[in-house]
Amino acid sequence: MTRDSRGDWASYTPEQIPTKKDVPELEVFLSEVGSGGRLLDLGCGSGRISEALAERGFDVTGVDINEGAVAGAATRTGLAFHVRDIASAGGLTLDAPAFRIVVCQLVISVVGGVDERKALLDNAFAALEPGGFLYLSASEVSDDVNPGYRKLYLDDFPETLERHSYFSRDADGNILYMTHHFTGIELSALLDEAGFDLVRLSSKTESSSRRPDEAAHFLYAVCRRPALWR
Repeated sequence: MTRDSRGDWASYTPEQIPTKKDVPELEVFLSEVGSGGRLLDLGCGSGRISEALAERGFDVTGVDINEGAVAGAATRTGLAFHVRDIASAGGLTLDAPAFRIVVCQLVISVVGGVDERKALLDNAFAALEPGGFLYLSASEVSDDVNPGYRKLYLDDFPETLERHSYFSRDADGNILYMTHHFTGIELSALLDEAGFDLVRLSSKTESSSRRPDEAAHFLYAVCRRPALWR
């Protein structure tokens, strides 16, 4: 896969960045860990979730590769937002203390290939204080509930060279970015490799982020950075 996914997101029109507005699993997680403390919204886009988290009492910092989205979010909310390439090695350098919580909402599915996904998780791990929490959601393999995905996986495989990856396109067929759908085993292995302790991993069938009239599976992971390194 040679497509520059990070370049796709850096140039994306901020107003059109897809955002999942209903996040009940995130609400459950927040009710469990309680409000307060430093929170990093990793891949914050236009900052809608960041804003809601700040209203719940968190000290929120948002980061995204899209300069327009970051500028708009900072102007609208007054919160701390930064432009960072969060899917590159060492791309999350912030002059700030470690975070109690990192939220990564559907970002790992669209940052690029395996190397970019690993870099994203490494950056999230490094940003957390020992014992801190990572909440992460991802698109799950969905060809069993949506035959359209099966066709996308097969049609785009010659270019993605990866099972369960495909190109999201606009109404005219132009490629917007690459999307990868995970199996639970695959995502668990990546989290473990990054050093996280998996607290739980659940699967939910919901409407697609970009296709609200179609079904898709989503994975929700709650992890911790160990209090002591293994």
